[in-house]
Amino acid sequence: MHQALTDLLGAVADEARWAGALHRYATSLGADQVGWFVLASGPQQLAQQGVEFAAHPDPGYWLHLPSAAGTPALVGRGVTAEATLSYAAHYREQDPLWDAAMERYAQAQHGGVWTVTDGTIAPARRQRHAAFYSDFLRPHGIGARMFGGSRGAARHPVGNLFASVYRLRGGEDFSAGQAQRFQAEFGALQHAAFLHREALALRTRTQGLEAMMERLSMGLLFFDTAGRLLHANARARTLAAQREHAGLRKLLAGPRQADAPLRALFTQSLRGSSGCAELPGGLVLVSLAAGDLASLGLHHGAPGVAWMLLERSLDAAAAVALARQAYHLSPAEAALLLALLRGQTPQDFADARGVRIRTVRTQMSTLLLKTRTQRQQELVALVARLMLLAPGEAHERVA
Repeated sequence: MHQALTDLLGAVADEARWAGALHRYATSLGADQVGWFVLASGPQQLAQQGVEFAAHPDPGYWLHLPSAAGTPALVGRGVTAEATLSYAAHYREQDPLWDAAMERYAQAQHGGVWTVTDGTIAPARRQRHAAFYSDFLRPHGIGARMFGGSRGAARHPVGNLFASVYRLRGGEDFSAGQAQRFQAEFGALQHAAFLHREALALRTRTQGLEAMMERLSMGLLFFDTAGRLLHANARARTLAAQREHAGLRKLLAGPRQADAPLRALFTQSLRGSSGCAELPGGLVLVSLAAGDLASLGLHHGAPGVAWMLLERSLDAAAAVALARQAYHLSPAEAALLLALLRGQTPQDFADARGVRIRTVRTQMSTLLLKTRTQRQQELVALVARLMLLAPGEAHERVA
């Protein structure tokens, strides 16, 4: 594998390195610049989106959805916006190279690749090519072009990559060896382009979550589906730095390496279910379902798991204040809920109040009924999520 292609594969997750690596790869082929790198469902979608790509030439504009969802994806563009706009408006009707590319696409087998250059244009089309070159390419300094593509691939939902490289020197076509190498490496190029696009889409989708997390007064952790930490907000980082929270520091290495209860919570969180688990030092981890994230203004699916850190010493009273209003709890039920959030058992509460455990169990049953939960863990998770939805309001009410 050519070193330039190796470098490109190594830059798929690094937005800052990608454009430079793409340009160096084009240079290694004898080109002066990259024209387009586009993931699309097929030539028709590519043609339909041409003007849109020209109007919005920044690849970042296209990152609102991963290309796996079937949306076209602009992953690289090295031609000026003016040249792109001019080309996009006319290439389907007037460019012989587009015609040659579509003929090769039609001939390719599923999973196959193809390459065309200006030198492969049939003699019968040369006059048309000269007119197109003079009218649309020469004013922008574009000389010879090499256009490549793929026809479907099982591991890439979008299925097709369309890429081009340009020479700015006029009249000199790409060699047969350069075209053969471009075609031979096209499978790896498609893989790199797809991974780069998905990595940037993932990053874009998590940035909104990170911004929201930093505004919260409580700790919040966000892991990807493999259990890697993507973000810990300021409060979570502050807690992790405290001596008594060694368990939290260990958790930041990934829940899959943690003890059994945390691994079970992570598995539960992946299924979209809420739950909670204890951490030493007076912390409760509460998993957040996708619906909770939507309530916070994150209106697209978050590609991972979000966990909230409830500090018993600071957050319990505020959580109870919200729950009491939301579920019309009696003073006795609110007092029991506060005791549970602070880590006490129903028996501890009965002993402290000097009442029978049967009385406390009746209050507990009523508390679960009012909150529509079935067990103590669900109850704690519920009131913690209330804190997340209105943390400022809760703390003001307690103060």
